[in-house]
Amino acid sequence: MSRRVDSPDTQADREIHACIAATPPQPFVVRAGAGSGKTTSLIKALDWVMSEHGATMRAKKQKVACITYTDLAANEILADVNDDPLVHVSTIHSFYWTIAKTFQADIKVWLKNDIHRRISELEEEFKNYGVRVRQTTRDRNKADQARYVQNLEALGGVKTFNYGVGSDYAKGILGHEDILQLADFLLQNRPLFRRVVALNYPFVFIDESQDTFPGVVKSFKDVEAQMQGKFCLGFFGDPMQSIFMRGAGDIPLEGHWRAITKPENFRCARQILDIANAVRAQGDGMVQVRGLHEKVDGVLKPVEGSARMFVLPNTQNRTETLAKVRAWSGATNNDQSWTTPDNAVKILVIVHRMAANRLGFGGIYSALNDKTSEAMKQGMQDGTGWPVRPFLSFALPVTAAMKAGNEFAAMNLLREFSPRLAPAALTGRRAADVLCGLRAAVLKLVTMLDETETTVGDIALHLRDETLFEFDERYARLLSLVGSRTDAAQDTEAADAAPTEVRTSDTAMLKFLKCSAKELLPYERYVSEGSPYATQHGVKGAQFERVIVVMDEEESEYRTYNYERVFASAEARAADRAGAQGGDENTWSRTIRLLYVCCTRAKRGLVLTFFVADPAATIENVVANGILPRSAVFTHDALTAMP
Repeated sequence: MSRRVDSPDTQADREIHACIAATPPQPFVVRAGAGSGKTTSLIKALDWVMSEHGATMRAKKQKVACITYTDLAANEILADVNDDPLVHVSTIHSFYWTIAKTFQADIKVWLKNDIHRRISELEEEFKNYGVRVRQTTRDRNKADQARYVQNLEALGGVKTFNYGVGSDYAKGILGHEDILQLADFLLQNRPLFRRVVALNYPFVFIDESQDTFPGVVKSFKDVEAQMQGKFCLGFFGDPMQSIFMRGAGDIPLEGHWRAITKPENFRCARQILDIANAVRAQGDGMVQVRGLHEKVDGVLKPVEGSARMFVLPNTQNRTETLAKVRAWSGATNNDQSWTTPDNAVKILVIVHRMAANRLGFGGIYSALNDKTSEAMKQGMQDGTGWPVRPFLSFALPVTAAMKAGNEFAAMNLLREFSPRLAPAALTGRRAADVLCGLRAAVLKLVTMLDETETTVGDIALHLRDETLFEFDERYARLLSLVGSRTDAAQDTEAADAAPTEVRTSDTAMLKFLKCSAKELLPYERYVSEGSPYATQHGVKGAQFERVIVVMDEEESEYRTYNYERVFASAEARAADRAGAQGGDENTWSRTIRLLYVCCTRAKRGLVLTFFVADPAATIENVVANGILPRSAVFTHDALTAMP
């Protein structure tokens, strides 16, 4: 059994066990603060389902479902339950497809209705166009309508629907958003479908419930309401860590559900936990207890740690100032890990753009983020998007292998990705000639990536022309466009003539392909977490020994969050807080939650660096706010006083 299952039970764990062991099992909502061991409680809950109900569930071929936010989290939980076949762990998209894929006839009906809806919306939009609407916009609308009509016609020949990264209805492929909308529709409108789900999965636990889509919460609530007593629903989350715009936040309790609170924090040293509790006091008020402990002479003792804030003029160079903050922290704490060049310190910025500009891939960020689809933005930010995969999975790794003299690793990559080594391509050819040609092409790639004038498009064309990598249809079409045109205006004109969804993608890709290839390596380092920088959203669920939080609205260009609202005058803060308590989600409430998430990433050392126009006035507001004591707030003078 895993170590987490064997760890001592907290009071919250005992209450969860009581809900699962009850007759019938009782639905519950767990509110577990940062560092509380929420995942441990979730794994214990799965283990209790197996021990209390496993024999009956196996006889009925039932499973307990655990829905997580990422594939990484799913794999972690599966490993902790020893991949027991009684447990189904997956993301919501994967789980939704698991329960919906056998309802092929319903999928086709839903998809036809959904396409008709989109056509109707486009027709209504066209009808309401004013005289100032350009002809190109009208043409795009008509092209989109025609494309959807073609999709409708093609659906008649589709025998089986499958789940893919992007939708292609003519081939029967549904994308991420399609799966969410389809399954929510079936769960909320088909009583038989709800019954089938409950009978197959009598226990469903949802991790990170605050970030779960509201439609998903409603869908499972509908299942529980219909199958009450035969379906146990458990939510594990923390509303104070709700920092994504589409999340459900706090899960409202139904009358027969049980509310469970897990207030422990096992992660943060005492000074850091004090700040986290002061921040949380302005949110839901839950007080976390215990804090990080370590053994000293065989005895568990609390770790004091350090937590400070620098209030600095926003006219200063950020990179130089952060280096001074790290040096000051190393000297003050007698801990040189603050200044080591490795990943001993994590610097949290509010958006990826700030890290991109500092690390040298601002062009790639701008191309694939500005005025693009949410899917393309997310794919760029986490490195999973189709535009960047040829470089992250092949071009950069094969170059690194060659530079390291590891031609064995390079050959393995070529076997995996190069069409030149496909069996059909090798027929009638001497292996020595093929390998010699491949080696020359790879060495040319290495040289190109070192040259300043090389663009991303140049690299992609080399991969295509030398048959080093097989691009999908989307890439092949764009590369043919780039390869046959040199005029940027012509490229843009060609992209503008495409349908709306294709046009947005093409415009972004043409910009991306014109970026310097020199940006690829720092971009790869960033998405593989080899950089000290990370976004404040991207580290939720992670923990680091030492953390610097950059609070800097001037550089972010991102007004959804604003730390100056958190540390504003008492009157302004009171008004914002009153609005939030009245149900008005505002900049202040979002930023308070983000600040809580950032502070609770740190285990031993935390530094908040606040760049503002008026440091003197801000310091007074910071002290009045009560989140930090005056003794923990410093100005630029502390940095200039360093030897």
